[in-house]
Amino acid sequence: MLDRREALALLGTSAGAALLAAYAHRTSTAPAGWALPPAADAATPPSCIVRPEETEGPYFVDEKLQRSDIRSDPSDGSVKDGVRLALAFAVSRIDGSSCVPFEGVLVDVWHCDALGVYSDVSDPSFDTAGEKFLRGYQVTDANGAASFVTIYPGWYQGRTVHIHFKLRTEPDAAQALEFTSQLYFDDELTDIVHAQQPYAARGPRTVRNDGDGIYQGSGSELLLTLAHDGSGGYTTTFDIGLRVSGPSTTACASIAACLADLAGVLPDPTTAADRRSKRTARRLRRRFASVSSILERAGAASGRKQARLHVRARARLAAILATSRAADARNALGVALAPIEAAAAALSTRIAS
Repeated sequence: MLDRREALALLGTSAGAALLAAYAHRTSTAPAGWALPPAADAATPPSCIVRPEETEGPYFVDEKLQRSDIRSDPSDGSVKDGVRLALAFAVSRIDGSSCVPFEGVLVDVWHCDALGVYSDVSDPSFDTAGEKFLRGYQVTDANGAASFVTIYPGWYQGRTVHIHFKLRTEPDAAQALEFTSQLYFDDELTDIVHAQQPYAARGPRTVRNDGDGIYQGSGSELLLTLAHDGSGGYTTTFDIGLRVSGPSTTACASIAACLADLAGVLPDPTTAADRRSKRTARRLRRRFASVSSILERAGAASGRKQARLHVRARARLAAILATSRAADARNALGVALAPIEAAAAALSTRIAS
């Protein structure tokens, strides 16, 4: 298991795939020794720091079950009993030295019921094959949000109380990326919850956080902060950021999304600090408009015509990069260069895919 001070990442399923690293919103200043994205200026680090990846475990099943309320079993409509837990994820993408909402990320959640049983598993102590309770996924919206309604988990031998989650970009693609980890609970709160039924029927748990070998690595960085929901349950939000880098894949799900990303990082003439920066911003915006127009025509074409238009679009994209780099060297760009390079590379990769 990697140290929490390392930039944690998994390679995609093909050679040279990009890296997906997890960070969390905690502070605008990273503690000494913590890993930062290489494009970030040391004086202005991003507001995201490393979240540790943890083992997937033996009970992940890719049910492809898109739903927000995961308490029920679709096979018979039964609902798992337990203390209600509203679990929200706020997923961001590291963009230069800041974090922006990451739309289109699949968030999978799965965990055991109040008696320590997982669904759709054949295990020596239970067989729930075909059942799908306490499993499901949501796709993050424009705000990077994905929300679930579930129950507070129970426990089983050898583990402290936890919830599994997996974040994925384009899971059906050859270069899909994923980040997998676990969420934990304060021991004192778990004692209160597990004193109630149906948890109490399981008896006192045998492992607490400090006795769990997986938690001991860096589980304290994955502790949830819960609040009462006013109806006997709890609510919580888990903030996490992702950084996708590398030449072989892209974080944006479509050409339109990649164009939007590039538009968002190019300088704005209306906010330019001086004449040189304003001229640069106008030039870049004109070239961006040309790329956008070419790609719109390419979207309506096919075959060789589409291929020719894609070549033209990539040439215009190269011109945007050249202009940006030259302006940056003259201190006339007005914005950070790295996000423009990353967005342009992502769009170029998407065009070629």
